[in-house]
Amino acid sequence: MLFTTTLPDPQNSRFGRQDYWNDFYQQEQTFSWYATWDEMEPFVKDFVPDTSSSVLLPGVGNDATLLKMFEAGYVNLTAMDYAPEAIVRCREMFEASHETTTGMGWLDCVSLVVADARNLNGVFEEEQFDAVFEKGTLDAIFLSGGQDKKLAYQYMNQSITELSRCVKPGGVFLSVAAVVTDFIQESFQGRQNEWKCLVHKDEIYMSNEGFTSNNIDGTLMVWEKNAVS
Repeated sequence: MLFTTTLPDPQNSRFGRQDYWNDFYQQEQTFSWYATWDEMEPFVKDFVPDTSSSVLLPGVGNDATLLKMFEAGYVNLTAMDYAPEAIVRCREMFEASHETTTGMGWLDCVSLVVADARNLNGVFEEEQFDAVFEKGTLDAIFLSGGQDKKLAYQYMNQSITELSRCVKPGGVFLSVAAVVTDFIQESFQGRQNEWKCLVHKDEIYMSNEGFTSNNIDGTLMVWEKNAVS
């Protein structure tokens, strides 16, 4: 069963605790934050048309997007989450859907990693990925700061810094958010020497196939990392 949902705005945030997310992901349902893969596919294809591109999905949770991307032909996927239970759920989704014993299976195409987006030192290399694709992760990281908005912004900014350094020059960063779109846009605007905005938070983007971004629950924002001159 597939559900889509949005992040709540908690009075006392539990989002920074692994045990909260582990408990959350122990549910049987698959939750797709803000938009399903079917809704996001036209936009991802526009900005990451090469299915051999290396793509990082931070905060993958128990979202079926990772599985659906693999089934759509993407063969170089890395998914990470702060909660070990999320990675367990991802593995179970693939094992329930795909054989792993013959030919080129999902184990050859998908890497699953437990990691904290605020500190990826020693986890991923500099300029390792062609794209980062996040849905709701930066929202959740911001909300993990609770009522301390300074701390919340610090957490989110640290995560953007860490994820950004993992993107190759010419690579892209796709974000779907709802809670902190202003802060995310502001953070990238402060990196204009490194990033070019392709889709602004106030823009309705139309894909090459004619789909518009205002039909997803969150706000689509896209940046391209400047190539080294």
